[in-house]
Amino acid sequence: MGELSESLYPWQEAARSAKPFRSPWVRGKNNPYTAELAAIAHGLGCLPEIRYRVIVILMSNRSAAQAIGNPRQQSGQGHIREIYDAVQKLRGNGNKVNIIWLSSNSELNIQKTAKMSARHATEPYITPQKGVAKAKTIILSRTRADLRSERKLPEGVGRHSRKVDSALPGKHTLLLYDQLSWKEASVLVQLRTGMTRLNGYLYQIRAAPTDECPCRRAKETVEHFLFRCVKWTAHRTEMLQCTKILRGNLSFYLGGKSPSDDAKWTPNMQAVHATIRFAMATGRLDTQYWSQIARISPTYSY
Repeated sequence: MGELSESLYPWQEAARSAKPFRSPWVRGKNNPYTAELAAIAHGLGCLPEIRYRVIVILMSNRSAAQAIGNPRQQSGQGHIREIYDAVQKLRGNGNKVNIIWLSSNSELNIQKTAKMSARHATEPYITPQKGVAKAKTIILSRTRADLRSERKLPEGVGRHSRKVDSALPGKHTLLLYDQLSWKEASVLVQLRTGMTRLNGYLYQIRAAPTDECPCRRAKETVEHFLFRCVKWTAHRTEMLQCTKILRGNLSFYLGGKSPSDDAKWTPNMQAVHATIRFAMATGRLDTQYWSQIARISPTYSY
């Protein structure tokens, strides 16, 4: 089912004001898709009055996530409408709401615990268990400690980002992006995630006929584009001047932490800005450039 996570955990207030929730699961009438939509709608409706927070909805049902992101004529329109109304109200108070779909192989511990509890509760002749009362401060401190220990990317998610930056997720990303314009941030996020307008990625998502670099010497990956493509040798002068011993180090040039960096590591913003200027000068990651290409190029499927 979908889970909600929110900063500072105002759940005790929500619990006092929430109405009893009847499970939407009725065998033969509903399925995991509609059950997850109903659970998310109910969870958003139970949130207390909060302002300027970031609320993240973690979903395990891909169809439900797609329906929320692009509602058309799918079933569960009533629940989707409730979700949109709740999100609109939250955003009106300055909050941000993000939806993340997690595949089965990147399942979080909280999801596994919820599934085990749900299976146990639905077994025949099971008496509902009553938890032992605990102090609010103890519950909050333990929850925060657990979240800090689990503050890492799920397994199987962000393979390229892990390669670039072993410190993810971390506060250093604020330092990286807060000083950038929208266009500069767009370039940097492409290079750090690997989801770029380079042929290596476009071919992977069937948006290009080949993964070969225009120089015709290798696959057009982020590393090849930044350090090896002969078409852009003249543009790399500023990047090469940033260091003599870390040339070709993807982490160094993209503001990431490599395994060899110590605990006092901080991003080298001079190298990051030089890399962004290099990428923008080539035009390979420019949105306007590729929108023009898209008008004259077909979408490839194989």
